[in-house]
Amino acid sequence: MQVMVVHTLRVLLTSSALLLFSALLLGAQDPEVKHKKCRYCNTTGMVACEDKVHGRVDLSMEGNMVLCTHVGECDTCNSLGRVACDKCLRPDASKLLARMHEKHAAALARHQELETEMKRKLSGGESEHFRLLWDIESMKIGRKRLDQHELLHLFADRMEQVHARYLEVLQVKEREIPDRSAMAVWWLPKDHDDAARRFCGGNASMGVKRMGPKPFFSTCGIRSHFPSDEDLHRYLVHNAAHLLLSNHTPSRWMGQYKGGAWFDEGLASWFEIDLVERAQTWCFQEQGTGGAWGKGKWRIAVRKLVQQERQPSVATVLGRDVNTLEQAEQAIAFSLIDYLIQIDGSKLPALATRLKNKSPAREALIDIYGLSPLALESVWKEWVLDTYPTR
Repeated sequence: MQVMVVHTLRVLLTSSALLLFSALLLGAQDPEVKHKKCRYCNTTGMVACEDKVHGRVDLSMEGNMVLCTHVGECDTCNSLGRVACDKCLRPDASKLLARMHEKHAAALARHQELETEMKRKLSGGESEHFRLLWDIESMKIGRKRLDQHELLHLFADRMEQVHARYLEVLQVKEREIPDRSAMAVWWLPKDHDDAARRFCGGNASMGVKRMGPKPFFSTCGIRSHFPSDEDLHRYLVHNAAHLLLSNHTPSRWMGQYKGGAWFDEGLASWFEIDLVERAQTWCFQEQGTGGAWGKGKWRIAVRKLVQQERQPSVATVLGRDVNTLEQAEQAIAFSLIDYLIQIDGSKLPALATRLKNKSPAREALIDIYGLSPLALESVWKEWVLDTYPTR
């Protein structure tokens, strides 16, 4: 699985990089506009800068980022890593490049604000929907060891996958998530502690979030916290989902309210399982992976609880806040979200809005899904026994 991820990343950043670079930075183009294919630039109107100042930096990886600090300073391409394709027949090539420079300049200004606050140069940049800081110099992904530049682009790719899946599952528009979420992965605990205090207003050894408008997440990625890439990947997916939900209009963190934690944690855990296949991040202020409850295979474990009639009641789960939701209850919250998604995921944003506005979960569920907690428990248990695997 992990080896396949590395292979997929390399394909993405080589054969399709120019096309992705144009799409991410410029937004969707008119689908009716057809341009004569250019084999030099893949019809994007731009090619990699060949100035020697870039040294050994692989500019073919810039396909999924608006700004990458590893490109370095270059007068030829204005630090973009791309120049106009002089063989391309696209009539709008120069206009596209100009717009890309504007986006790059704005992203650079935002990144420099972070550097000013941290008082040093930072490895990172921006993808289309995230502000990213990646401080780990190298890490083994599958059987291959990637350097910091490669890891940054893999980070960007994975976070954009969360964003795309969020829009798809909840059936929402990009404009409904108004801000870029900031995510920082540090190597040294002192850097994480400093960043958490500066940008999130608090500190904790594993991870700290600022939720709502302009969300920010910081974590320390040392091996004692995350022994493998999969552990860190899962944790980042979970917290990216938290940031997106909190920023989704109305931009407010529901987990702090009684009756909001089940949705907040359940949805974040759902994305963990959807994208990384297992869940292992817990709600206790996200202080760590907390152990592999149910070996991370929550559908199997939840089915076992329901079959043995040992599951926490839906009414109990709905009444928790983020500090009181227990492990088994969070797994039930995930399963409730799983059930509501298969009924109609497009109704989840309306439910989230009600919970953010402190409406009782019972009333919100009745109004939006037509299910009281008791009725939900009945149909949900039947669905779990019918659809969840036994092993």
